[in-house]
Amino acid sequence: MKLLGQPFSIQNTAEHGWLVTWTDAVVHRVDGDPVEAISFTVAVPRNVNLSMSDVQTYALKRAVELLQVAIKHREAGGQ
Repeated sequence: MKLLGQPFSIQNTAEHGWLVTWTDAVVHRVDGDPVEAISFTVAVPRNVNLSMSDVQTYALKRAVELLQVAIKHREAGGQ
C-alpha cells in the first residue's frame, strides 16, 4: 500500500470549513495490479492560525478515525 500524501486538494467552504480530499489515497496492489483504492474527504475546522502542515495532520488523523469506525462496524456484523 502506498501512504497518504500528495496529491490532495483543499476546498474552502462556507458551511464546513476546509474539506481535504485524497483521491485514491491508499491503493492495495496484488502482483502490481490495483485491486482496492480508498479515497478520503474530511472536514477540517477553519482557523486562521492553522498552517498547511496542521491541516494535513488533522485531516490524516480524522481519516484514520473514520476508517477505524468503519472497520469496527464491519467487524460487528454491519455492512
